[in-house]
Amino acid sequence: MLQPAFPTGRCSISDDWAYKGMKVIRMENDFLRIGILAGRGSDIFEFYCKPLGLDFMLRLSKGILNPQQHFSQLRDTPNQMEDYYYGGWQEALPNSPTFRYRGASLGQHGEVWMIPWKYAIVEDKPGRVAVKLWARPLRVPVLIEKTLSISADEPALHIEEQLTNESRTPLDIMWGHHIAFGLPFLREGGRLITNAKNMMAEPAIQAPRRFVPGIETEWPRAKNVNGQWDDASYIPPEWDTPYSDLAYLSGFGDEGCYTIRNEEKNIGFKVSWDARVFRYLWCWQERYATQDSPWWGSAYAIGLEPWTSRWRPDAEKAIEEGEWLRLQPNELREVRLTAAVSL
Repeated sequence: MLQPAFPTGRCSISDDWAYKGMKVIRMENDFLRIGILAGRGSDIFEFYCKPLGLDFMLRLSKGILNPQQHFSQLRDTPNQMEDYYYGGWQEALPNSPTFRYRGASLGQHGEVWMIPWKYAIVEDKPGRVAVKLWARPLRVPVLIEKTLSISADEPALHIEEQLTNESRTPLDIMWGHHIAFGLPFLREGGRLITNAKNMMAEPAIQAPRRFVPGIETEWPRAKNVNGQWDDASYIPPEWDTPYSDLAYLSGFGDEGCYTIRNEEKNIGFKVSWDARVFRYLWCWQERYATQDSPWWGSAYAIGLEPWTSRWRPDAEKAIEEGEWLRLQPNELREVRLTAAVSL
């Protein structure tokens, strides 16, 4: 059982913070310190467990940049997210693949990850604190709202979200939570425990990779590139053979859940979500394999990301086949997610 070193039985919340000119909100209890980058995408850039002295979120060596202060010569590029990606937990909306949607040019993983969000602290009590954040992307008429809360008595973050189509026309949406883990949490490797039933690896990933792409298997069995059956729930330690991969897990029923564990240290991180909306879990692994842009051989990342659909290079065809989430005029969708320390 997780025990705080200096229990107070209280929560706190503060917006008296900024990082490189971007507004930061901090939420704390005896177990957690949560850092929210309201000034850039509402990222959860810190999920720090106080009793363990461990931040679960991935942090790459480039660190967090302010898109208003650091920018390349060519600003409006398809892979702009990779220019600024440092790790953490991003909201991705209204798309993932780069394409032109009904006249709107959309870059990688959409718009809301880079823009400032508005916010209001809506609860500040000893037993519970909460902040509401909301944003409207420039190119697609949707409103995304979410309330993040923690209670004094548990090592968990609760997220309640609403997505609204504010137009008078149906909209096709791809929506995801880009959650990534790294070092030191997974230095010794780990195990992915989930209620998914199926798995399929993405064909577009370049070698060296681990799994044969394009075939659906029963989780956690997967065929590796050596033609052998592999346990896909096993995550090798950092020093093992480099590879890149992306797989889609599915078949969750109404609620999806996973726990990513470092079994050697008996430490885990658990996420649960509404799988009626986020039907897929993307399992992205970049393990020092990509020697060229954008990682230059220096990235170690394990992303476990609830998404409404799989990534497909032909986004228009995916929409035609009904794979994306369709919102009717003025339609609102509500979802909940919970993230917690698991021992």
